[in-house]
Amino acid sequence: MNTLKSTVLFIFCLMLPQGVLADTSPTEKQTTQPAVKAETAKPATMAKVETTKPVAVKAVAPAKAEKKKPEGLVIGKNLKVGMSLEEAIKLLGTPRSIKTTRGTESKLDSISIEYANHGIVIHSLNDKNQIEALEILPGFAGSFAEGVKIGAKVAAMIDKYGVPDTMNTSLAKYPKRGIYFSLKENTLVSAQVFAKNSKLLSHQLYKNR
Repeated sequence: MNTLKSTVLFIFCLMLPQGVLADTSPTEKQTTQPAVKAETAKPATMAKVETTKPVAVKAVAPAKAEKKKPEGLVIGKNLKVGMSLEEAIKLLGTPRSIKTTRGTESKLDSISIEYANHGIVIHSLNDKNQIEALEILPGFAGSFAEGVKIGAKVAAMIDKYGVPDTMNTSLAKYPKRGIYFSLKENTLVSAQVFAKNSKLLSHQLYKNR
């Protein structure tokens, strides 16, 4: 039986045209490589948000406002020539005494208002309602706007005001400023401050000393 089968198969092959004979050898199965499994990207790790715990803030008590000490009298600042008598009296209070001084003519008559507790005498012309001059007495506890005080040494005066126009052992004169310091043993003991071009007799006397 096997011989017959082989013979028939041989004859069948002879009957086929040349080149048509198919390759009867079994084809090698193509090895298909398994598909690469796509790696699924792991979801990105979410950044951990750090939550800051609220910090308790202690309430700070408001600082107590420091009470400012009264400035005191400052010649050339809160008390100066040219200011009204009304302002001066409001600042200095009730005077100890008021007196009148006769001038060379009636329009030059003046009044002097003394404040012994402040060490100040205010001078004003009769026909004016403003300070014409300030007389600073030895007991004056305030200061001048430049920082000089009664009782200071001449060196401190020069440091603040410069070299006087003229000076001797008893008087230092600053006529352009209208200031005249009385001296004793190289120390300031009192002063006169005049308004510019003052008509007071005492102003003329100090200019000519």
